[in-house]
Amino acid sequence: MAADEEWGSVVYDADSGESEDIVQVLSRARLFDTLTGYELWKLAPIIHHRFYLPREVIVRQGAPGAGLFIILDGSADVVLQDSNGEDIVLAALGEGQMFGEISLVDGAPRAASVISTTRSHILGFFKADLMELVEHSPTLGFKILYRLTQLLNEKFSESLTEFRDQEKLIRLSKRATGQSG
Repeated sequence: MAADEEWGSVVYDADSGESEDIVQVLSRARLFDTLTGYELWKLAPIIHHRFYLPREVIVRQGAPGAGLFIILDGSADVVLQDSNGEDIVLAALGEGQMFGEISLVDGAPRAASVISTTRSHILGFFKADLMELVEHSPTLGFKILYRLTQLLNEKFSESLTEFRDQEKLIRLSKRATGQSG
C-alpha cells in the first residue's frame, strides 16, 4: 500500500501480464537500468501506478514525501507557490523523467508541487516498499540505493553547473550595464 497521501488508495494488481509490462517499463527507467531481468521482475509487484488527468496534482508542496515517481507516459510541471500564493513553474517533465528522489531517502516535506499537464501514467516507488525490499532482498535494495546516489550526484552536478553559468551571465550583464558587484 502506498504511503503518500495522494497515493493512499493505490493498490498494485500483480497479475503476471501486468508484471511483464511493468518489467519492460522499469528496464527503461534510469533508476533501474542496472538491474537484471530477474531483479526487475522481483521489483515489479511493489511498483504502484496511477493515471492522472490534466491539471491534477500528483504531489503537493509541503506534503510529507514518501517516495519517488516516474512519468511513464504524459507530462507534468514542477510548480512552486511563492509567498504571494502565485505559482511559478520551475520545470517541465516528460516521459521517462523521475521526480521526488530525495523523498525515497529522507521523507522531508515536498519542496514543490508536481501537476500533470496531460493525461499521464505515473509509476510510484515508496520509501516503505524500499525499506521492506532492503530487509528481504538486501543486495537488490543496495543496488537501487547505489544507483539513486549516482543519479542524485548527477543532478547535483548539473544544478551546480547551471548555477555557475547563471552567475557568469549576471556578472557579464552587470559589466555590460556598468554596474559594480
